[in-house]
Amino acid sequence: MTESASDAAGDALFARIRQMVMASGVDIRLQQEASTLTLLFADGQRILINQDRQTRHVWLAAADGGSEFLPQGSGWQSPQHGELFERLRSLLEQTIASDPRNARSPVSTVPDRPSIIVIHKDTNGNGLRNILLGLLLCGVVFLLVRDPIRLHPDTDATVKLASQASIDGDDKQCESRFPDNGNTTVFPDSGLRLADDGVVLTLNNEHAHPLLFILTAPHTLIPSLSVMVHARQQASVRVPPGQYGLMFAAGTRWCDARRGFSDGRMLKYDNPLSVQNDAPVRISMQSSGADPEDFRALISTFLPAAPIPKPSFSGDGSMAVKRHSNGHFYLPGSIAGVPVTFMLDTGASVTSITSEIAREAGIHNCKEIQVQTANGSATGCLALVPQMTLGNFTLNNIMVAVMPNMETNLLGANVLRNFQVGQNEDTLLIGRN
Repeated sequence: MTESASDAAGDALFARIRQMVMASGVDIRLQQEASTLTLLFADGQRILINQDRQTRHVWLAAADGGSEFLPQGSGWQSPQHGELFERLRSLLEQTIASDPRNARSPVSTVPDRPSIIVIHKDTNGNGLRNILLGLLLCGVVFLLVRDPIRLHPDTDATVKLASQASIDGDDKQCESRFPDNGNTTVFPDSGLRLADDGVVLTLNNEHAHPLLFILTAPHTLIPSLSVMVHARQQASVRVPPGQYGLMFAAGTRWCDARRGFSDGRMLKYDNPLSVQNDAPVRISMQSSGADPEDFRALISTFLPAAPIPKPSFSGDGSMAVKRHSNGHFYLPGSIAGVPVTFMLDTGASVTSITSEIAREAGIHNCKEIQVQTANGSATGCLALVPQMTLGNFTLNNIMVAVMPNMETNLLGANVLRNFQVGQNEDTLLIGRN
């Protein structure tokens, strides 16, 4: 494509965007510098469109991020956001809805030079004062048109205000019936597909008001899915693994599954929501005040425990153990015939077991002791175990500490000193002395 042809294509692109903006019927100012077109909204938000005149690649950027669109036929496509003009139309709608000022009609252009003012003769001699007041009023109107007042909504450490769209007066377009708890809507234009093998999202609403939970495409405000969760109730949905944006709608008068409440607010979670295979996610919404938007969201991901590596044995009973993904070494054994998995603790002087293992092993005679742990002083007891195994090795009359509040069985120095212990990178080698 020649330089003149590429310039013509760029001009045609911007002309089509200008036509789309004019058709919206709202106050959006346009500024063009070379190959960049900027859309300025009344509340200060911007949408930027830039085209590389040589490659015809288009970059579309807004408050929630940017996307690159590649030429395809007579249009442009993005793997994440589809067709360019459909994406731009969605961004326009979202930005217009995010602030009532963005929905106002276009204002008339203020002339560069002051208009002629006809002054009637003032019999009271106040003509000069009226002229000055008139000029001052014109100056104030000019400044308001050029630089509208901007409001800065408060933010929360967990949930921040993404938009506060006032849709009062649109109740006639809203649904009449409040949806049931757990009612889920998947928006066809999002491309999201739910399946029975998806990752479980559990939504626990501990708030005093109903909330609409909304998943969006990454780095956008375009909804992919919404779930209604009534006050003090819970719902769940299965979604494909991936990255999502997370929003909540809060209010008292219901509208629809996309906007939420006709009198409410749309709140955006600060960070993206990462959903991984076989890692269920729980989102708890807790009250932080009396109003519907006064809540915080707590997100917990339950990662599956990685299996403990099994040791390999040599003919003399020596074993090699691989390091676990959490950085520790785990060894199989038993206490009085009860199977035990020990975690190697080179800093522990005495091998420690849980009270549950002690109970199953029938350990009753125990001398009470005070033990210093990472969480402070704790009460445990010392017991003599007649027989203990570690891998294929058997030990007799081993002292162990029974710790009531411990969840992991620790292999200490009093057992390890009976063996030759070596380490080769991530492999622990244990053999008989």
